[in-house]
Amino acid sequence: MHSALTALIHDPAYAQHAKQLGEVFADPVFDRPADLSDSARCALTYRRLKHLNDRLGLAEPLLEDRERLFAVVEYAALADPSLFYAVFLHHCTTMGAIRDFGGGREDLADVVRSLVDMDSIGALMMTEVGRGNSNAAIRTEAVYDARREEFVLRTPDAAAVKFPPGVSTPVPRTAVVSARLVADGIDRGLFFFVVPIRDADGQPCAGVRIAPQRPTAMLPLDCALVSFDDVRIPFRHWLRDGATLTPAGEFTDPAGDALTRTRRLLSVIRHAWEAAITGLAAVSRASAAVSVRHAHHRRTSGRHAADLPVIAYRNQQRPLFGALAAAYVAGIVAKSVATPEKPAVSARTIRTTSLLKVTVDRLAERVTVRGRQAAGALGFFADSRHLDYQGLAHSFSTAAADNQMMLLDGALTLAAGVEYAPPVDEAPDRAARDRFTPDVWTALAGARERMLHAELTAGLREATAAGTSSLDMWNEHNALAESLSEAHALSLVLGTVRAALESVDEPATKAVLTDLCALYVLEEIAAHDGWYLANGLLDPDEVRSLPQRVNALCQRVAPHALELADGLDVPHEVVGSPIADADYVHALTSGTVVAHPVTKA
Repeated sequence: MHSALTALIHDPAYAQHAKQLGEVFADPVFDRPADLSDSARCALTYRRLKHLNDRLGLAEPLLEDRERLFAVVEYAALADPSLFYAVFLHHCTTMGAIRDFGGGREDLADVVRSLVDMDSIGALMMTEVGRGNSNAAIRTEAVYDARREEFVLRTPDAAAVKFPPGVSTPVPRTAVVSARLVADGIDRGLFFFVVPIRDADGQPCAGVRIAPQRPTAMLPLDCALVSFDDVRIPFRHWLRDGATLTPAGEFTDPAGDALTRTRRLLSVIRHAWEAAITGLAAVSRASAAVSVRHAHHRRTSGRHAADLPVIAYRNQQRPLFGALAAAYVAGIVAKSVATPEKPAVSARTIRTTSLLKVTVDRLAERVTVRGRQAAGALGFFADSRHLDYQGLAHSFSTAAADNQMMLLDGALTLAAGVEYAPPVDEAPDRAARDRFTPDVWTALAGARERMLHAELTAGLREATAAGTSSLDMWNEHNALAESLSEAHALSLVLGTVRAALESVDEPATKAVLTDLCALYVLEEIAAHDGWYLANGLLDPDEVRSLPQRVNALCQRVAPHALELADGLDVPHEVVGSPIADADYVHALTSGTVVAHPVTKA
């Protein structure tokens, strides 16, 4: 059963990378010292990043070896969420921007080599403090100086200050900065520019102003406010992506216009989404595995029975088995994204990846919160790792683009029919719903998606016919639009899960996994049971029976829960949570107390 479970999470090639990474992360640099100052904690993150890079011995950008990249991303997230941020910003977003928009250019070879060797650490600077999370409303300017054939990078006002790149630690840094290219006084759209922001000694480069911000308690990052005061940029540091600019100021761009150019620039965030999905799925799996193992060994003496493991109680099984199910779903989705082949860039793939990022982030929040709560007071302490992982999940509700914004953007393209057609009408009848098989799951999710799409598009047509402004029209339909994107994301996830279940050859294993995943589906249905009832997809008896269905599934999953937790393929030596040990009391107290014999009266 174990091999069939882990095959849902990782391809066979993962094992060889995991073996090397297990050795790398066993180094004392990954020990978790207490009482570090904020600056010392951030400095440790970059020592770990450099150690990891040195041990990997890269000959080319890690982004070119996707199998290895995603294994590194997983291990970094499990060992240190702050390190995970540094890894994906350096290896994914910075290198991704250079590859996507400056790929194949020999005049950038020295920049790439410096980043591969980590003589300088990469950062991506897009969002600005006065524009929320909008990457399209950038106001930083790169003004072309035709006389010197250079660009002058400047921050026009306080609202255009870059925020919140993690660059306040004094180490050599090279940033990829988004700015409006201004040539001959005309805004030519958003482009990326390679900008050294800290020199070899870690000091800010001329004209670069870096104002450190205090790290958050849950996720210590060296965030900063960064502005540019007429910083000179060599012409070759323009990531021009096929655009041309002559000394006379003549500009051409294969994108066609500034708006299309801006949209193309934003596609680089997909590298962050892929890394986020992988890292968030990893911490979901770890948190679920730790909490389920701990619940089997944590003893309680309740009023109904003495000296039982807490997992015997249904009020522990429901949240923890639900977390276990969510962790498997997240892992299955991550495997579908972290493919060895580079996916084609299209409107559909960008929308799909963005919505899967939102989904896996929410699953990670669900799992880590439940794991922390189920462990009682022990779950609140740092060594349990639940808070570390919860901090990472919380941060990604806005990191790598805001989740709500991505839901609304996704709904906009779904409503417009951009590389999309709603699911066909195949709502299952009562007899099929009673069986609640995977085809019923996908049919119910598809019916919800189809009906929400019809409702949204009809509402938009009516508003357009009535002459409603675009702002008022979408303000009135925002909640419905978010629901449509969430429903579409659920359909995508269930399609992936269903295919994964069909790939399992062992009947007994498939049955257990189907029960486990059914818990996830029931939670999703229960969250909208009133909608399903109102639209005739469930009847009152079915809605009333949802809690009983959950209890029945918990009863069937319970005998296999530990094996399912082990099947999540979590390297517990890297996670380092003492409460996951069978003798967690000894793991927590060893060396801190002297045991005295109990005196009998």
